[in-house]
Amino acid sequence: MKQKHDGARAELTGAQNQMEIIKEKIKTKDTFITELEGKIEKHQSEASEARKVEQECLKQEESLIPLEQAARQKVVEIKSTRDSEKNHGTVLKAILQAKESKEIDGIYGRLGDLGAIDAKYDVAISTACHGLDYIVVETTNSAQACVELLRRRNLGIATFMILEKQAHHLRKLQEKVKTPEGVPRLFDLVKVKDEKLKLAFFATLGNTVVAKDLDQATRIAYTADNEFRRVVTLDGALFEKSGTMSGGGGKPRGGKMGTSIRESVSEEAVMNAENDLNKLVDQLSKLRENINDAKKRYRSLEDAKSRLEMELAKAKKEVESMNAQYTYNEKRLDSLEAAANPKDDEISRMKELDDLISTEQVALKKLEKSSSKLKDQASELQQKIENAGGQVLKDQKAKVEKIQSELDKTSSDINRHKVKITTCEKLMKKLAKGVEEAKKEMENLLAQKEKLMSVFKEIEKKAFLVQEDYKKTQEMIDTHKEELDKTKEDYNKTKKVVDELRATEVDAEYKLQDTKKLAKEWEMKVKAYKKRLADIQTNLAKHMDQLQKDAIDPEKLKETLSDEHLNEMCDLKKAMEMVALLEAQIKDSSPNLDSIAEYRTKARLYGERVDELNATTQERDDLKKLYDGLRKRRYWF
Repeated sequence: MKQKHDGARAELTGAQNQMEIIKEKIKTKDTFITELEGKIEKHQSEASEARKVEQECLKQEESLIPLEQAARQKVVEIKSTRDSEKNHGTVLKAILQAKESKEIDGIYGRLGDLGAIDAKYDVAISTACHGLDYIVVETTNSAQACVELLRRRNLGIATFMILEKQAHHLRKLQEKVKTPEGVPRLFDLVKVKDEKLKLAFFATLGNTVVAKDLDQATRIAYTADNEFRRVVTLDGALFEKSGTMSGGGGKPRGGKMGTSIRESVSEEAVMNAENDLNKLVDQLSKLRENINDAKKRYRSLEDAKSRLEMELAKAKKEVESMNAQYTYNEKRLDSLEAAANPKDDEISRMKELDDLISTEQVALKKLEKSSSKLKDQASELQQKIENAGGQVLKDQKAKVEKIQSELDKTSSDINRHKVKITTCEKLMKKLAKGVEEAKKEMENLLAQKEKLMSVFKEIEKKAFLVQEDYKKTQEMIDTHKEELDKTKEDYNKTKKVVDELRATEVDAEYKLQDTKKLAKEWEMKVKAYKKRLADIQTNLAKHMDQLQKDAIDPEKLKETLSDEHLNEMCDLKKAMEMVALLEAQIKDSSPNLDSIAEYRTKARLYGERVDELNATTQERDDLKKLYDGLRKRRYWF
């Protein structure tokens, strides 16, 4: 019984010690789990931050790509404009250089380059606006300085439009007009960058309108208000205010004004555009590096997080196992305590037994002394018992201990592999999701790449064509440079003659317009006199009818009108004065026209009554004659 209680106490102490050890291990594992969770959360946060950085960089890249393309296009356009400026005439080139170098102030440039119009109206504006090649300047001093520059360098002549001299057009420019048939006014179709330049375009275009075809242009030019007599069609037929029409030819001329406003380009502007492009390219390169770095960081953090999650799951499983073991030992404590603490009857019994043992031990010592020989024999027998199983039993014991150790290890491995399987399943789901996202991203990138490649190929083809055309043009210029110089000289001479002829033509046109205007006035006077004559004839016919109604003798009237004294006294001037006087008297007297009509009715009735009276009087006279004759005959008989 004592051995039983001592064994229970030892087992209780061992269980308590094991629980303390397990508790310490659980505490350590909990700390480790907390650290792992902190690391996982940190990795998660850093991975989210890396993903966020990647997304922000992608958005910035998406917004910068159009800007970079626009900047690249701008550089191409500026270089193209600069190259086209090299092909300007020497006169315009010299003027623009003077403007660029600020040698002369107040220069705007060629009129056709200062405005823009829809391509639909290109032929119309090129035909109707003769001043598109004029050079617009602010003041007379600017124009004189340009002329002096051309004369000093012996470059030729140019026509200048001085804005300050066009101020008289401002009132008409600001008037609101209503065009016939709602056709557009050519001036309103021109877009300008500076509102001041509208005055220059109005000075050359005026109220010129654009008709869709020749029929509409004819209707407007020959029947509409004088303000809109100048009409141009979309294919270049032009009706002038004077009534003349110009047009025809093989191909309508155009190209004197572009669809966008041209600006002179300096080397500084080209450098600025290229610098802007380079900045955007550098920004895009840095962004793409940041995107790659963010992607790499995100992937490495995701891998580290997956490893930590696996360790966390393993640690949690171990904690669960230790908690189960701790619970099992905790449940055993009550029974072990009960077994370790004997009852009162057992204590009294044990005391009795202890006394008995003490008595017996005394007797036993006596017996031991007397039985030392028996002990030796017992030792020999014990040795023989222990060696009874031999080496085979020892080997079997070692095998059992080894198998037990392997079982414990295998159980631990099974738990560890279960944790790995769970973690790997989660990881596989995440990886599958990542693969899907990567596939979608790859498809988008491939589509974007194909699109960009097609655009790039088109641009490359156009660039090659432009480059070839440029090389051919440059070769032609180099080949025909002498001829070109000679042609330019001939052109300048011809232009001078043409300018003189134009000036003469303008004078002649103005004289012709004056003559036509005078002829038109005489034609209107003839029409007025014809109408007046027709009115006089109508009035004369009415007066003749009235005279007949008033029973006035035509012969006497003819004699009165043919009276020489009356003819001598009848002077047109006096007659006109008399007419004016009589008209004034009529206006002052305010005659009642109804009374006149009533008078005429009564006069007609009076005439009828007079005729009746005359007839009655004649009948009376006839009867009187008959009566007198009968009376005389009575006296005879």
